Amino acid sequence: MQVTQEKIPISEAIQAAITQMEKRKYSDSMMKRHKYIYRALQRFSESNCDGVYTSEIGMDFVSTLSRRNPPLSPKNFNVYINAVLRIDHSIDGDADWYPTPKQPKGYAYSCFDELIAEYETYLMNSGKTLPNVRCRVHIVSRFLRFVDSYGIKSLRGLTAPCIYAAFQAATDKGNFRKAVTAFLRYAYRYSLIPHDFSLIVPTVKRHTPILTVYSAEEVESLLTSIGRDSPVEKRNYAIVLIAARLGLRGCDICDLTFENINYTKGSIELNQSKTGEPLSLPLLPEIREALFDYIENARPDYDCKQIFLKMPQPHTGPLKPRALSAITRRLFDKTPFDKKGRRQGLQSLRSSLATALLNEGNDCPTVRKVLGHKSPNAVKSYIKVDVEHLRPCALTVPAPSAAFEKLLRGH
Repeated sequence: MQVTQEKIPISEAIQAAITQMEKRKYSDSMMKRHKYIYRALQRFSESNCDGVYTSEIGMDFVSTLSRRNPPLSPKNFNVYINAVLRIDHSIDGDADWYPTPKQPKGYAYSCFDELIAEYETYLMNSGKTLPNVRCRVHIVSRFLRFVDSYGIKSLRGLTAPCIYAAFQAATDKGNFRKAVTAFLRYAYRYSLIPHDFSLIVPTVKRHTPILTVYSAEEVESLLTSIGRDSPVEKRNYAIVLIAARLGLRGCDICDLTFENINYTKGSIELNQSKTGEPLSLPLLPEIREALFDYIENARPDYDCKQIFLKMPQPHTGPLKPRALSAITRRLFDKTPFDKKGRRQGLQSLRSSLATALLNEGNDCPTVRKVLGHKSPNAVKSYIKVDVEHLRPCALTVPAPSAAFEKLLRGH
């Protein structure tokens, strides 16, 4: 890099650096930090250098920081230095510069260190963000250290068993697959390995959590445990009853307005917050009674279109979904049945209703309509919970064969 000796306006110098950072897609927090530093640099230039910039002025600014009291930490001091160097490189047209050594501290060292440095440069030049590059290189460096410890000192000697062993040793197999697969494609493209080993990196199946389902007796026990004497209890009972009987999402319960309640038709009609799809549900007699009791005898006198409000006053306002989750968990804590390892939010009441409908013999389209799902596949997660109906469909596990058998035998 050539030293910037020509004086240019400080605002132009700063803008050049900011533009380069935006092109490299730096994070919002990093952009905010640099803009803070550049405002301090601009004040220094305007006060001491007539509002112009050169590399020497930038270093003079940095030298004043070393005399601060209290002093900057070494980490923060380096951030200031790198911010000034970024201006110098941006002015000189060095768009590929970034303030990291070829082998940052924390990378796993091996006999492939030079290859790691080359791969990091390749990733930086491909337009990826700095955090993304570092994450990828950390994973690949650990992979190559494993390869080194496996006794392979040249990448051309890489074997499938070594890759499988490294995969098994990885703690985060999902990120291992992504990063190492991309690296192996890179290595094959540039003739560093004789075969495209990216095709044999094992696939990681995405974890699908099992929904929490409560039996009809447990749901009734929850409803029975809620008192109905105080205003808060009347509100909470109406909320949980709607979730248990209609399966409404917490966000939709919070958004319920008086206009959504059609007493003439005996229905609750709304547009769902999550999907935007219209939904019409029956206004069951017990829900009508609970709503009437809350609205007439417990709801604060507050001008708000939402039905369910915070209590007590003066902190009145619409309830938020997070508050509903906390309310439901507290109510579950009062119930006598076992809840260990089971979710205790409104979503569990929604999944319990869906499973109960399936157990009663309702088909999937009916359940999907009740829950307001847009996708036909959305009910699959509830079907998985219905173990008793799935038992007759169980298949015998086939014996391993072909490539899978070879893999199990270590070939």
